Amino acid sequence: MKKAKNRNLIILIVVLFFVLFGLSRLTDMTSGFGYPAFTSFSTGRQGTSLIYDTLRIMGYSVGRDITFLSADRSTDDVQFVIAPRHFSEAHAEGLMDWVIRGGQLMFFSRGNWDEHRLWGDIIPDSSVTVAGGVVHRVGFGTIFIGDARRIINISLLETDGEYGQMIVNVLESMNFRWIYFNEAYHGYGYNATFFEILPRSWRLVAWQVGIIFVVIVVHFGRRFGRPTPFYEEVEREENEYVFTLTNLYMSMGFGSTAVAVYDKKFRKQAADHFNIIVESNLEQIYEQWHSEGKHSLDKLKYLIDNQDTDLNTNRKQDRAEFMRMIRYYKELMKELKR
Repeated sequence: MKKAKNRNLIILIVVLFFVLFGLSRLTDMTSGFGYPAFTSFSTGRQGTSLIYDTLRIMGYSVGRDITFLSADRSTDDVQFVIAPRHFSEAHAEGLMDWVIRGGQLMFFSRGNWDEHRLWGDIIPDSSVTVAGGVVHRVGFGTIFIGDARRIINISLLETDGEYGQMIVNVLESMNFRWIYFNEAYHGYGYNATFFEILPRSWRLVAWQVGIIFVVIVVHFGRRFGRPTPFYEEVEREENEYVFTLTNLYMSMGFGSTAVAVYDKKFRKQAADHFNIIVESNLEQIYEQWHSEGKHSLDKLKYLIDNQDTDLNTNRKQDRAEFMRMIRYYKELMKELKR
């Protein structure tokens, strides 16, 4: 029977492995190792890794940036922003503030909407049309606006890199230290978790490993039964020492002594509640209890009437009376906490 269960577990793990592995391979083939389109990470048809790697091979200092642009950023570098997915009005305003201060931007859009959001109410100082785009002068900076669909890997391969050469010509007219492909506008930033930054295929593998681990733990964990918590891990009951001491007195027949333990605890709690400075007695507590209109006044009256009763808990009749008094004290202490 055990061999059959182990065999079924192994079959399940193997099936899960190949299913998720197949999904990861499919993702790799269709989206360039799982990275989003228009990113320099992606080597797929819709990625922009080809222009990134080409510029690096040509000797340019090329890197990736994962921080949104703003007015306080350095303007010594060229920034590529390609078909941004995260591009709110605040992002566009920060980007234009950076350009006005002297930043040099290579902006590739998928349509007029991105360009409209980029400009806002700003009018360029001058514009020059070049093959495949427009160069604008804004403040102390420069913006080149081109077509994002012509810079992706498949387009550059099909046109023998003509559009890529035009980009190089525009870069030659700029002064810069580094060329950065800004991936913050695709969601890669300081707010992204490590798991979110991983390629989709890697995330599928992580899920695969996690599912297999859970299956193994659930399967083998049943063999060891239910764990027993250590004494230190058990949540202690409030006033546990009072209950323990009471049980000890009751087992020895000292019912009155046990009731006195609860009585002392109750009077102290009531004194704190009613702000009684001197040592309180049940009669004083009764007056305060009555003035505040609290419930269970009859139980408190019963305790006052029987506070001097000598209880021998070795006798059945006294034990019943003892349990009644203890119950009343506990209920009255709960009433004080409401």
